[in-house]
Amino acid sequence: MSVEPIAYLEWAKLRSQAKISLSRSGVPDLSLRDLPLALEVGELEISGRNPYGYEPLLEAIAHRYGVAVENVVLTQGASQAIFMVCAGLLEPGDRVVVEKPAYEPLLSCPRFFHAEIMRLERRFENNFLVDLDDYRRLLAQGAKLIILTNLHNPTGVFLNREQIKALVAEAEKAGAYLFIDEIYLEFMSDELSRSAFGLSDRVIVASSLTKVYGLGGLRCGWILASPEVAQKMRQLTDYLVVEGVFIGEVIAARLFPYLDQLRQKNRGWLEANQQLVRNFITAEPKLSWVEPAGGVVCFPRLEAGRSGDEFSQRLRLEAEVSVVPGSFFELREHFRLGYAVSSAQLATALEAIHSLLQKW
Repeated sequence: MSVEPIAYLEWAKLRSQAKISLSRSGVPDLSLRDLPLALEVGELEISGRNPYGYEPLLEAIAHRYGVAVENVVLTQGASQAIFMVCAGLLEPGDRVVVEKPAYEPLLSCPRFFHAEIMRLERRFENNFLVDLDDYRRLLAQGAKLIILTNLHNPTGVFLNREQIKALVAEAEKAGAYLFIDEIYLEFMSDELSRSAFGLSDRVIVASSLTKVYGLGGLRCGWILASPEVAQKMRQLTDYLVVEGVFIGEVIAARLFPYLDQLRQKNRGWLEANQQLVRNFITAEPKLSWVEPAGGVVCFPRLEAGRSGDEFSQRLRLEAEVSVVPGSFFELREHFRLGYAVSSAQLATALEAIHSLLQKW
């Protein structure tokens, strides 16, 4: 079996490093010292019973979403969730609709299972929203699965409740599953961050503790699905990891009561940083954007057809500032900029971007 590399993840792991990294798409990672609860080594065990997940963690996730434990499948991060959804649902030749621009694993995973990919264009001119007519046209071609992100990666665009309901209704009519990666959704306010899960048995969602909470080292992700679909994906655990990391699941379970506190702690400085970026792009004639509704990334476009890949490379080499080349999201005239860094670092990085644009 041929295994194609996921180019973006290889780049992010091995070639994105810089003095100031604006390539990350989540808040900074927390250390043990930063956690809002005291963890004594003596009270933690390396091993314990977690056959398909540590029960208190499964219960904590279910409680947060108001669902049954039977709806919850634990994963090692949301990227593994994408793989498991595709593995659990797809046969070779099945038709899958994937948004464009897209986070690369959303494409790589269904391709790995030899699905036929159809693209749902989310266009700059339409504020990167989903065109319902395009969506219906693709469903009519026999799609089994639709894959979207909300907030959209890489743009930060938000699909509101009514827009999501319209997409769910069309998927139900067509007998397709709608899978939404919601890993960025809790950057939104409580009112706006309601999950799409529960709108239909055809809806599957995934999320994790990584992007919003800075707890990526725990590798705590999950899928929410109907009990029947969830059971299919739960069985994949025995093929992939057998069991999760017990001590990590215990720590994650203990942190769930503090998630809202962690989210609130980050809100003020993230809003201030978004304002810095907003002011910068508004004043910069060589850049345009669709302003993100929330989150910590945006997807500026270079004017006059200039290459975001070349710009990203020069910015890293000349100013030691890293942003994500747009080709990783299939739009070469763009780059993805993350702003979950200190305000001082962000100001320095934006000045470096301005300086390069002036002479480029």
